Amino acid sequence: MDRVLPGSIILVGLLGLLVLMVLGWRSRARRQSALFLAAVPDGDTLGELRLAVTGLYVSTTTSGAPLDRVVLPGLGFRGRVTVSVFDAGVLIAVTGEPQVFIAADRLRSVGTSTWTIDRVVEQGGMVRLDWTLESAEETPAAQVESFVRIENPAQSSRLIEAVSTLMPIDGTTQPDQEGSLS
Repeated sequence: MDRVLPGSIILVGLLGLLVLMVLGWRSRARRQSALFLAAVPDGDTLGELRLAVTGLYVSTTTSGAPLDRVVLPGLGFRGRVTVSVFDAGVLIAVTGEPQVFIAADRLRSVGTSTWTIDRVVEQGGMVRLDWTLESAEETPAAQVESFVRIENPAQSSRLIEAVSTLMPIDGTTQPDQEGSLS
């Protein structure tokens, strides 16, 4: 009997925290409801496969707000990932999630990073893709950053190089990046 009351209080507190977490996630998804992902083109439209690497998808955050996670389908949860670079853009395929396609004209920059929401790694340990999400007409497009930790560090520089060749050189300034781009 001495343990029933404290155990019940702890159980109610844990259930309350779980409910608050679910409500917070749903609220974040509602705030980002004007944002959407472009449809993944079919194989013919993608063009030639330039590079495919595997690793861990870490997160996608709003540019300038590194703690603001984007929770769109395919971008909300961490997991194993295959990043494929095609002539038309980049395909991010997180295991168990819908594929995410980033058209070449949506890419802003690529480089390395040391930290994001809940992950800190060695200098240049993650590849960071800066890109622009689609949005409803009345909402400005969101600039986001996706972070991927590639299994083989030698593949990171190959991925950066492959993505860099997709981006048009238009003389605009690119977001600051940590580490070397080569």
